Amino acid sequence: MAIIDASVFMALLYQDEPGHIASRSWFGAVLMSGVVLSSPVIMVAEVAAAISRSKNDSARASQFVQLLAGGDLITLYPVTFGLAERAAEIAADYKIRGCDAVYVALAEQLAEELVTLDNEQLSRGTAVITTRRP
Repeated sequence: MAIIDASVFMALLYQDEPGHIASRSWFGAVLMSGVVLSSPVIMVAEVAAAISRSKNDSARASQFVQLLAGGDLITLYPVTFGLAERAAEIAADYKIRGCDAVYVALAEQLAEELVTLDNEQLSRGTAVITTRRP
């Protein structure tokens, strides 16, 4: 299993996103290997916002929300108070943005690596978990 960040999901969807080729290659290998991907449920809102804001396409944002929420592509975990509390500690201790800290906290909770294109998660998250690029 691996925790996938919204940055990687966006790179999968759009050729003009940084890391597109690497993300597509990695994702293809993951699908072939049967590795289960997971993410905090906040990824749904992050992806919808990114599509709507950067691509100016709210209809497509809604389509991908349905894909994420209703499919078996990625296992979505709720943000419980305990997870939020740990994310707050990580955010404060390692100066990681709030939502990004939720991904780190989930990876820690599940003892999995975080796959991300976010430089802050990559560099600062390593104090808590294993991080890597796709």
